[in-house]
Amino acid sequence: MHSRPQISPERAAQLAAEWFEGQLDAPAELDSYADRNFLVRAPDGTKAVLKVPNVELAEDIDLQIAILKWLEARPSAPLVPRVLGPTRTIEDDAGRPTRAWMVGWIEGELWFDASPTPALREELGAALGQLARDLEDFRHPGMERHFAWNLAEANWIAEELHRFEDPARAELVCDALMQFQGRVLPRLAELPTQVIHGDANDKNLAVAEGRLVGVFDFGDACWCPAVCDLAIALAYAAMDLRLGCALPEVAAACAQVCAGYHGRRPLTALELDLLYDLLRARLAVSVTSSTRAREAEPDNAYVSASEQGAWSVLEALGAVGRRAFTATVAEACGLALAPRVPGARTGDELLAARRRRLGPSLSLSYASSGMPLYIRRGEGSWLFDEHDQAFLDCVNNVCHVGHCHPRVVEAGAAQMARLNTNTRYLHEGLVDYAEALCATLPAPLEVVYLVNSGSEANELALRLARDYTGGFDVAVLDAAYHGNTGNLVDMSPYKFDAPGGRGRREWVHVLPTPDPYRGAHGDDGPAYAAALDAADAAARGRGSRLAALFCESVLGCAGQVVPASGFLAAAYARARAAGAVCIADEVQVGFGRVGDGMWAFEAEGVVPDILTLGKPIGNGHPLGAVVTTRAIAEALGGGRMEFFCTFGGNPVSAAVGAAVLAVIEDEGLVANARDTGSWLRGAFEQLAADPVLGRGIGEVRGRGLFIGVELVEDRSTKRPDAARASAIVAHARARGVLLSTDGPARNVIKIKPPICFADVEARILASTLARALSATMR
Repeated sequence: MHSRPQISPERAAQLAAEWFEGQLDAPAELDSYADRNFLVRAPDGTKAVLKVPNVELAEDIDLQIAILKWLEARPSAPLVPRVLGPTRTIEDDAGRPTRAWMVGWIEGELWFDASPTPALREELGAALGQLARDLEDFRHPGMERHFAWNLAEANWIAEELHRFEDPARAELVCDALMQFQGRVLPRLAELPTQVIHGDANDKNLAVAEGRLVGVFDFGDACWCPAVCDLAIALAYAAMDLRLGCALPEVAAACAQVCAGYHGRRPLTALELDLLYDLLRARLAVSVTSSTRAREAEPDNAYVSASEQGAWSVLEALGAVGRRAFTATVAEACGLALAPRVPGARTGDELLAARRRRLGPSLSLSYASSGMPLYIRRGEGSWLFDEHDQAFLDCVNNVCHVGHCHPRVVEAGAAQMARLNTNTRYLHEGLVDYAEALCATLPAPLEVVYLVNSGSEANELALRLARDYTGGFDVAVLDAAYHGNTGNLVDMSPYKFDAPGGRGRREWVHVLPTPDPYRGAHGDDGPAYAAALDAADAAARGRGSRLAALFCESVLGCAGQVVPASGFLAAAYARARAAGAVCIADEVQVGFGRVGDGMWAFEAEGVVPDILTLGKPIGNGHPLGAVVTTRAIAEALGGGRMEFFCTFGGNPVSAAVGAAVLAVIEDEGLVANARDTGSWLRGAFEQLAADPVLGRGIGEVRGRGLFIGVELVEDRSTKRPDAARASAIVAHARARGVLLSTDGPARNVIKIKPPICFADVEARILASTLARALSATMR
């Protein structure tokens, strides 16, 4: 919050006398959000306004003065106040430096006091459209302003979500923020941009005899997409200001303003598409600012004068919906909406076809709650359904650097347009990528095999281990999942112990999960690792030997578990002593997700013999990799058998993989995973510490952007609460935030978003989880 200047009426009279000669009537203070404005009456009857700006923003009046003089010279422009004389540098009553200036008075009543008609609303739109045209070429050194009322920067309200105690109101603001962040923000650079008025509200418009006669107070003028001026005006034009509620036909009222605007400055298709979300964002900014300002200035009624009306319009717009609102505006402006994609099926039609044509064992997210998603596109941390509604993706860890990252897409498309073949030909892209990948790894990991998935990578790792060691058996952790091939399902307790599973095979030896929260040994990693001795003995007892220890560096399907301290080092040592190799499965947690390095094993002070990679490696492109030592690589097939994968290592995949590595480095995404993940865990730990909301949270755990929140019925017994975990996921999904459950009991909320997940997205997630916890309390 900025500081309003302290100016007494007596001081205002003294200041005003510097512009007018003779005795002045006592100035009357006018309502103002941040400045101090006084109506001055000169002896000759002239009316003027003495303006003393917000202390921290005093220099911004140069921009306002330049705008007013620019518009005064243009006959086509709406009537604006005339600047009277030069500014004065002063000190306010608290001794703080600021400035004072004087503008002429525009006769008429405020829009707030008028009874706007459809014709008056259309006239308002026309005035704003003409104002946009008149300011189109205006430039000023102070026009690029970063402040709370710049609608292009509305996402600052993410930091204030905690202020809303009413869950329904918090959801209104959060949803408006989500659609702004997901739909609008990435498109802002495509919109026509110029200096705008920035605050065409009911107290800044003059009306006389049913006509708009003036626009004043350019204190929020800034460089911004032109359509933002229209969105701001709609926020007030949609209100019955005296009753403090939305107009009965809120979309029609907005459409009347838009028709007038479009008649003077035609709206582009993109401006029309984003208008609904810009309007809701402005309303969200208004109610957030009012809530915050009321705490700072409880005696200043002006700061929350339109708050109730803004809440009402937000609710009304939610009931209307984006598509109906946009259709109403388009019709009023004589514009055509973008047609539905020819031949596109509805969600119900797709679901029926899916059930007919696809295998019944395929899962469909959110189907059990009756809310499966029909996703049409993705961008960054966001997914968009068939209505282009934005959903915050907090769980799809495949699109690692963000859905459809342009550099990755362009790299793949460009290479596909040139050449796509296989590893039997020389190609610089394949070698360049292998070298770039190895450059991120410690010695002796130096030989790369490229395949098409994490499952293929783990299957090849199993072959390498068996050929190198001469052993056959494997040791795995309980609840682990390593892939979908026959061998990998057989060695994944997550699958073979699940319904439909065939149970453990004799060559698979299951070690206890080194879970500090639930495990028998707490955080004593070496105690869990000791079980490898029994696995080794069991393998030898059946005439075999351990070939490998398969182990995720952070455990995914076990419930986002960070292994007990010292586990990896102790387990690797025992496995190698038994003649086995150590395979780090980083299909889920590699490529910087853990935030403290590129690879999760690094923080444990170990180096695996074989590293397997998948999921994030191609940002959604089918790609996997095995990286190992020279000696192990040369043992494959006794050194005599060719390894060939038709599509593994093709030039397109290599180009995509290289682009992913470059984006991680250039955009600082490892550090982002560290910082955003740390903030999120802190926020979740605060929820866990809350005496009410936190009662069902057993543990918050994770590294970087690989986080688990375990739900329990009782903290003392740690009895899993899968039902509540599922209810939280469904609650969040209904509010546009996508989560999922994991762990043997399905009671862990798993959080593993794209690692471009930023502060705003993190705050939306934290706010949504808090409300979901509240809504699901029993």
